[in-house]
Amino acid sequence: MKGNRTLVGLLVLMFLAACFLVTVMSAVAQNQNNVSLDTDAVAKEVLATELMQYLRAEYLDEDVAHLSVEELKELVSYYPQYPRQIMDSTNRTVTIYKPITGIVVLNSDAGEAVKILGAGDKVVGIIDTVQEKTFYFPEMSKQALVGTWEEVEWEEIVDLNSKFGYILVITYTKYGAKVEIAAEKLEPFGIPVAGLNLYDPEDIPAELSKLSVLLDSEENASKYLKWCEDYKVLIEEAVSGKEKPAVFMTKTKAIGLKSEIPTFGLGTTDNDLCEMTGGKNVANLTTKYPKVSAEWVLCEEPDIIIMKVGHIDGWDSETEPENLIEDLLDGKGWNSLNAVNDNNVYVVPHSTLYGMEQPFAMALFAKMFHPELDIEPTEVYKEFLEEFMRVEYPEDKIFVYPALAG
Repeated sequence: MKGNRTLVGLLVLMFLAACFLVTVMSAVAQNQNNVSLDTDAVAKEVLATELMQYLRAEYLDEDVAHLSVEELKELVSYYPQYPRQIMDSTNRTVTIYKPITGIVVLNSDAGEAVKILGAGDKVVGIIDTVQEKTFYFPEMSKQALVGTWEEVEWEEIVDLNSKFGYILVITYTKYGAKVEIAAEKLEPFGIPVAGLNLYDPEDIPAELSKLSVLLDSEENASKYLKWCEDYKVLIEEAVSGKEKPAVFMTKTKAIGLKSEIPTFGLGTTDNDLCEMTGGKNVANLTTKYPKVSAEWVLCEEPDIIIMKVGHIDGWDSETEPENLIEDLLDGKGWNSLNAVNDNNVYVVPHSTLYGMEQPFAMALFAKMFHPELDIEPTEVYKEFLEEFMRVEYPEDKIFVYPALAG
């Protein structure tokens, strides 16, 4: 009896699969509009897998996860544009079965990426760091708050999914609300979660491309990535062969310290940024985040000092950044340094140096290190804001102090 049941099951599988193929081909004829070969191949593979999972469960009594008949019918109606599938930064398979109708961003880098891809109007849920960044997110910052950078109200996201239909959640892989936790809390409700590193410039081309597949925004991703690559090539060629000034980089935690001053060593984004833009990081040590003394810095004789300032997107006047430089230098005995005497101690907002703003950061550092270069960082940042973030450049804001030589 069991053998007969298995045989019948297999015959049913073959019959249903044949019927399904007819349905799919009909859908293809109606929906085949500029679908890339890669997307088509992935959609075909995912669709076939989902069909077989359903048939195995329903007709062979196998205990396998599967979509319902109604879900399969809906899936077929979107073929070949969907399903879409990627591997996220933690090698998790993320599958989108139909067009996304809402997005929840669990960090501001994801918010920027979504805007660059032209999907900012789909964001329905945010965290505190996006809400606070009204300069970048004038509309997105008004969306439903689902928690903080580290503590998320998962029930709020489930409610948003019920309200908006089919949402995608984008989070970090290493920081804040980690992808594993988000997936555990949300995927049982059918909410796809993507863990993408949209922070490190080295990873952004691959990560943004993956996200663009899920959001059907490949063209926007290509435009932005070409813009980045063009500036990278331009700057690397401009600084090639030039003498490298000695650079010391730190952050506001260095204020008031004579020892244990934080800096950035080998393997950090800061070190890479310094080296690729024609500078020589004096703290290019084997330790990733070394801490040094004021005396050590004095012995290294940096030509340029850069201090990153967190939790700010720029200054409205010169008073605050000027005070920050005075506070940094106070009591350290650095008055004899070239950096101090040549007025080459700079403060810059942390938020402008990483993630999607990388071309601006490259132009900024290159101009600090080589003032004679024919490049204007302000124009690069203006392009980023107006072309990709779709916000007006604030002419009255200060993004580096003191001002760079023209």
